[in-house]
Amino acid sequence: MKYIIATLLLASVAMAADMGMNIAGPAYNFGYNTGDAGGHSRVESGTAGAAAGSYSYIDANGDRRTVHYTAGPDGFKASGDIGVDRKTAAAAAALAALAPKAPPAPAPVAPVAPFVPGYYGYYGAPHVYSHAFPGFAGYAARW
Repeated sequence: MKYIIATLLLASVAMAADMGMNIAGPAYNFGYNTGDAGGHSRVESGTAGAAAGSYSYIDANGDRRTVHYTAGPDGFKASGDIGVDRKTAAAAAALAALAPKAPPAPAPVAPVAPFVPGYYGYYGAPHVYSHAFPGFAGYAARW
């Protein structure tokens, strides 16, 4: 069992040496390149509180995209090819030209002054229409 662990430890140290890692302190440097097969590469260096580097890859259109970045107390800031690639943007613009256009907005309407009714004083109960029951003759008893 100890031979297997020793072999795995030796292999991990060998892989770290192949990738160009510096693990001897708070500052570090590393990088890798997959070559033509994958088209990926990355280089980074930094200290305990900040890092800077770049990475690149081959996008779906076959173009190499490279991004440079820094990371530190101000956050992660990327620059380079971080937007939509040119071929996709051109295809999107061609489709947008074919899309139906919205009708023009109607002209704005001038505001109308609000209507405020005149003040009418309170003069008692409102006028009530009364229709008496025709068979009612009063409160007195009738025999």
